[in-house]
Amino acid sequence: MSKYSRELKLTIAKQCLHGAASRRLSSEYSISSRQIRYWAQVYSIHGTNSFLPTLHSSSAEKKLQALNLMWTRGWSLTHTSAVLNLSSPGTLSSWLKKYNEAGLEGLESRTIGRPLMKTLSKATPKPDDEMTLEELREELAYLRAENAVLKKLEELKQQKRRQTKKKR
Repeated sequence: MSKYSRELKLTIAKQCLHGAASRRLSSEYSISSRQIRYWAQVYSIHGTNSFLPTLHSSSAEKKLQALNLMWTRGWSLTHTSAVLNLSSPGTLSSWLKKYNEAGLEGLESRTIGRPLMKTLSKATPKPDDEMTLEELREELAYLRAENAVLKKLEELKQQKRRQTKKKR
């Protein structure tokens, strides 16, 4: 979601292109004059199709094409971003930084957020009569350890309750 509405961007861009100074508009709307000049540049290139939501292609090839366009034409980040109707020059700037650091692999989309939990494979246990003596002993040792842990947790909970009762 954009911080500023499309209508506001269009209004400010039109005012700037019709001769209003970006500094005056900046103080009037509390938006940086650089941002206002960028909006005016985008509007002058795309007209009424400016600031429409665009799905920035997430493929590394498309991002590289955008960078190549900038390099071959000798355009600035701002002008290239305006031509591509990107939300801000910062998008192209971050692509450039990633490309300089890691090449084409740096432009690949990465998943955002926490990684998915790995699911542990739950092997279906054999019936007791099919298990070997060694397998039965391992299971018994595991269950005894699990039982001991659960007892210790319950003991710690009770101890904590007793301490809170004493404090009252």
